[in-house]
Amino acid sequence: MSKYLKINQRFIRRRWLDFRNGHSIYLIFLLTFTNFILITYNFAIKQIPIIGDTVSLPLFIVLFALFYIPVSMLIGYWHRKHQYSVENEALINQNWVWAWIMQYQVRLIKGKTTKKEDEFVMNYLNDILKRTNKTELMAHDEESTSNSKGEEKFDK
Repeated sequence: MSKYLKINQRFIRRRWLDFRNGHSIYLIFLLTFTNFILITYNFAIKQIPIIGDTVSLPLFIVLFALFYIPVSMLIGYWHRKHQYSVENEALINQNWVWAWIMQYQVRLIKGKTTKKEDEFVMNYLNDILKRTNKTELMAHDEESTSNSKGEEKFDK
């Protein structure tokens, strides 16, 4: 019963993640962008008598897009070139799975891993490849097996 409950919790948590991503990345982006354009038009453009009388909403949307989209792209480009490395470093500093795999790799290079540890890591990684339909990337040596018994330790 507890295994079923754990699968259910995992399923629910993944659907919650899917909902949040779909909502915040796509739907709310479109709504807030539309809202931003309408608020700008109604509270800035329409309030200036010279501009408000001559610029209609459709014309404003076209002019706004011609200016705002390229400026946003330039800012996004700057962000990608200068800020992503800072953000990635902060995320890596909190990522225990990355730390665990890197530690294992260093120990592997030094020849200090155990056969049980090797098998566990390979099973863990192969299970990820199976779940993500990347089985062509799976290891096919005789020591790697495909069923992991330790995966539930990482879902906590």
